[in-house]
Amino acid sequence: MPPRVLLVDDEPIFRVTLADDLAGEGYEVTPAADGGEGLALIEAQRFDVALLDLKLPGADGLTLLRSFRAANPSGIAVVMTGYGTIPSAVAAMKAGAADYLAKPFPIDDLLVLLRGLLARHAPEPADAGIRTFGDLVYASAKMGAVCDLIATVADSDATVSIQGETGTGKELVARAIHQASARRTSPLVSVACAAIPESLLEAELFGHDRGAFTGAFRERKGRFELAHRGTLFLDEVADMGAAVQAKLLRVLQEKAFERIGGTRTIKTDVRLISATRKRLEDEVLGGRLREDLFYRLKVITITIPPLRERPDDIRPLAEHFLDRYCRRAGKARKGLSAEACHRLLTYAWPGNVRELEASVQRAVTLTKNATLEAPDFVLGDTRTPSDAPGQAPGSLIDAVHEAERRYLSTVLESVGGRRARAAEILGLSRKTLWKKLKALGLE
Repeated sequence: MPPRVLLVDDEPIFRVTLADDLAGEGYEVTPAADGGEGLALIEAQRFDVALLDLKLPGADGLTLLRSFRAANPSGIAVVMTGYGTIPSAVAAMKAGAADYLAKPFPIDDLLVLLRGLLARHAPEPADAGIRTFGDLVYASAKMGAVCDLIATVADSDATVSIQGETGTGKELVARAIHQASARRTSPLVSVACAAIPESLLEAELFGHDRGAFTGAFRERKGRFELAHRGTLFLDEVADMGAAVQAKLLRVLQEKAFERIGGTRTIKTDVRLISATRKRLEDEVLGGRLREDLFYRLKVITITIPPLRERPDDIRPLAEHFLDRYCRRAGKARKGLSAEACHRLLTYAWPGNVRELEASVQRAVTLTKNATLEAPDFVLGDTRTPSDAPGQAPGSLIDAVHEAERRYLSTVLESVGGRRARAAEILGLSRKTLWKKLKALGLE
């Protein structure tokens, strides 16, 4: 969630301008015009930051500061004061303010101050809601339901079909099923069906006898034999050709097969788990998957929700990957600033958990600081429109907007996301820049 800011100041122009600037930087701002209104808001809502003028009608800034600290023990209070009242600001810091700014001040000074304070006061991850199941790390109710289903079906021999977008963790779910089953002392054998040419996949699965084809100088066991009494995981099973589908169906029905070029029938005791990013129902309707095989594969279906539909899992997963890659790199454990967490939580993650892991690994590898900040995470599809497969050219307006979007993104990245500096480079007011970012889908 974006940091929630309470802004209390009795100067209308200053209050409105500052609230607009902060909103343009991604903060959620609630303004108040006097001390009485500020006290009412403190009693009614929770805030991460309070920006408090010291001289206010209704109730002074020190009174608001004490009320804010009592209601928000982990909150950050910054007092704002005129040049003639610096001693009062020092008194406010003794009463619990994190810092003070002498008015008037540049917005950049406040933004830098807030970034530093939020980074230092970033809450540690709450372990109470974080759970694990095998190698799965989660906190969301949706993944909790997935893990409950895994526990329910693990000890059966029913075939399981795992469906989900690329990068959601289908192989981890297959591994969790195997590890929770009575077959866990036997092998878990994985086959990436989409990565093996059709001409070789049959031999990979069922093996071959010596002399079965040119180059077959000795017999070779296939994955079904290697997985005997264990689990066979077929990833992207919908990419199999018709010939392999027919032989797979026979194995599922009769628990037996022959190697390529062989005549001996080999019995097998294998629990089959398959996964696909496609809807198997659509593959059947399109004639690409046998209907009888479809029913054999989908005895039990486990659907993994994409990461954008379970935001509660983003922070636990990010912390998990931070531990992993800091340890592998021999580095001290890095922290996540509040702004970095906000960036991760508000991104759509089209590549799901795999993209999140890669982003954290990149940040750990390249960042020398002890705390990872928002600019350390480079997110989003880097392809230009001409790189996108099958995409027809759009209108001139669309092309102009896309070029503008890319240019604004480049400028923002070059200044570490500081919109005030970006607006200065672009020759725009901060308000105009904010509106343009919002219109172009960059807000």
